[in-house]
Amino acid sequence: MSGIVNETQGKSRRRLAIIGCGSSGLITLKYARDLLPGWEIQCFEASGEITGCWGDPYPGFVSTSTKFTTQFACFPKYSANTSPGSTREKNEFFQGNEYGQYLLEFADQFQLQQHIRLYTRVDQVEAVNAGDQWRLTLVSTSGDTNQDWNEDFDHVIVCTGLAAEPRKIDSTIPQLGPSDIHGPIPICKKRVVVLGGGESAVDLADRLSKPQYENEVYLSLRSGIRVSPRYHPVRGVPSDFLRNRLMLSIHEDLRNWLGQKFVEARIRHQWVFERLFPSRAKMQRGHDLDKASFERRKQWDYRLTRHAKDDLFNMFHNKSDGFLDSVAIGRIKIIGAPKDKTFTSFEGFSRDSSISFKPDYVVPSIGYQMQLQHLFRGMLAFSDFFLGCCHVKRVNVHLVGFARPVIGNIPTISEMQARYVCKMIAGCVSRPESIVADHAHDLQSQQLRYQAFQVTNVYPVEMFPYCDRLAGLMGEALKRHRIRDMWTWFRRQLEPATTLHYLSAEKLPRQVRHPPIYLPFLLIAVLIALKPIDWIYRLWVRWVAKRPPGL
Repeated sequence: MSGIVNETQGKSRRRLAIIGCGSSGLITLKYARDLLPGWEIQCFEASGEITGCWGDPYPGFVSTSTKFTTQFACFPKYSANTSPGSTREKNEFFQGNEYGQYLLEFADQFQLQQHIRLYTRVDQVEAVNAGDQWRLTLVSTSGDTNQDWNEDFDHVIVCTGLAAEPRKIDSTIPQLGPSDIHGPIPICKKRVVVLGGGESAVDLADRLSKPQYENEVYLSLRSGIRVSPRYHPVRGVPSDFLRNRLMLSIHEDLRNWLGQKFVEARIRHQWVFERLFPSRAKMQRGHDLDKASFERRKQWDYRLTRHAKDDLFNMFHNKSDGFLDSVAIGRIKIIGAPKDKTFTSFEGFSRDSSISFKPDYVVPSIGYQMQLQHLFRGMLAFSDFFLGCCHVKRVNVHLVGFARPVIGNIPTISEMQARYVCKMIAGCVSRPESIVADHAHDLQSQQLRYQAFQVTNVYPVEMFPYCDRLAGLMGEALKRHRIRDMWTWFRRQLEPATTLHYLSAEKLPRQVRHPPIYLPFLLIAVLIALKPIDWIYRLWVRWVAKRPPGL
């Protein structure tokens, strides 16, 4: 059955469509309900679940960001306290379907289910009424009906996110995508090449290499990768808990250069860090590997880090450190980039001798294709969205969840975006008057900094500078005069960085109000000593930027 339904109810009650559920869609729906009380709000989800792709990804899943830093500021449940033995159990991280359960509790707490239409796919969005409204072509995916219809909305927020559709490659060799390996591994006793160096790629390689599947697994890399441990040798706490605003206040150029040197020193001299900054719990060094395997693990960690030279992998951290065990044991073999599209001949990693073989499967994990172009049939381009969320010309369409964090997590970035977008729609925040010029300058800066990225298809950000920018646009910037005293302000520079800082402490539950300061005093002193160098470097960068060409 096919039909057209126009449910626009005039101007008496405006309508908002949220496309996609998951963490981005749910947090957008929550703030839309809060800030747009007179609107009819509908969230469309093609599947039968509201938890999205990270609700219950696969057996053995462990999140790369801690529960404390990933939770929404408007729904805090988890503290930053650690417990003895936590490095083995990984209690501070979401495991299995725990994040999905958190999202379900979130939806129940704020009664969001009544606004969500499951098994409803948005197939197309087109402008109607001279662009004042959007017509959504909706298709039922329940399986027991064959129905499509149209509905008109005054405003659209797209929350389908970055993981919409994996990029495919042109190859005659059978391919497996992440969706094929969602759940039990479907192949065994096969030769498999995984392409890519991101967290998804190394997670897939690690899962495919488990002993029970007896697969021969290769990981093909164009560059090295910086692998950041979930639990840092400094104090033995999650790396998230050591990252604070004082550290992030150092210019990114200096921070990345110093970070590279620090990581190399940490790998080569881990025992020194463990003695200088002892932890309350014994660190699981190499996950109980024997001495020879542990040394191979260190060697590969160092090699991968040393060869992370381009703007992409030297800047983005990969927290899938467990795969290094598989590399050390020999279950995963690291190779270089493919020589051609046959995917039967590969460069050696770090200019080693090349290798030739015919894999049974190729698993491309080299990014995702955005669905925005298909959804709007080429009418809108991602590169036309200021800060990755506000269209420079059309005021009635926004994005949430499309920012790619250098270090950080997508859900809490999405919360800041959702607040900004919904406040703008509600009229609480004005659109920047110079949005076109600001966007052009921002895009140019992005292209200059992230040269290995196609910034017209994805918006890479440093999480907290980006969130600070959104907070500033909302008039909620973290400033000294807004906090009771200098000590409170200084403490917030040293606590684990989190979006909870944008709320006053009095509004937070006691368990998250004052998290511990984990960064050792010695490292705090080093960061403070770096600040004068940081100020001088920033002045020099500004002078170079203003200098006329040719001088």
